[in-house]
Amino acid sequence: MTQDAQLELKQSVLRALSTVTDPELDEPITDLGFVKDLSVSEEGEVSLDLVTSTFWCSPNFVYLMLEEARDVVCRIPGIKGVRVHLEGHHDSNRINGGINSGQSFSECYASEANGDLDELNRMIRTRALRSRLHSMAAAMARSGVPPADLLGVSRSDIAAEGDSFLVTARGTAHRISDPADVQRVARYLSFLDGLRRPADGPLVIWDLDGTRPPGEELTSMLTLARASQSNFSLNAELCRALLSARLAREPPS
Repeated sequence: MTQDAQLELKQSVLRALSTVTDPELDEPITDLGFVKDLSVSEEGEVSLDLVTSTFWCSPNFVYLMLEEARDVVCRIPGIKGVRVHLEGHHDSNRINGGINSGQSFSECYASEANGDLDELNRMIRTRALRSRLHSMAAAMARSGVPPADLLGVSRSDIAAEGDSFLVTARGTAHRISDPADVQRVARYLSFLDGLRRPADGPLVIWDLDGTRPPGEELTSMLTLARASQSNFSLNAELCRALLSARLAREPPS
């Protein structure tokens, strides 16, 4: 493999990792600074070094994150294998062994785990969906689409146009062009598309099964979603600060 091909493959790996979020924060691990080092060999083997914000991060959340990181990289054409190395965690050796041998969480933590991570993952993803829903609805409102009108909007009523989105609600087109709001809408749509919802299905859903909230309850439900969004944001800022302080204390390699 040429150096140019290696560099291109490394960029593909970084793009894939940018879709992996910390389960507790709903932010990309690349933005949080969790990707400490990344290399791609001439044979297409990936070595990925990751860190967490603290020594005592919950193993089940860490395992979810590392499993997804491994899996998204493995799906990239040209990648022959992935070695994940978690640093600075109280159970790094055990987690690394489980992830790199393809074990599930319940297999790796057979004596401690109460079942697998499916139920936990579903709970976390539901909370992330609602957090992103609140951010998306707020962005729409700033562009002239009130929450009540969103119930009549389908996924196909939103189209990307350059660096903006064009939304059709009640027969009227609204443009979302503020970069921060464009990002908020894009994150919600990305989550929605990941659920493989039909294009003509409702834009606003309340759970992973695609349940549409009743019109009379939408405002109160968005208030609940705001709590999830605020919790994610505060936790993310705290984790960034903890990780920054932690890395600053580490001696240079």
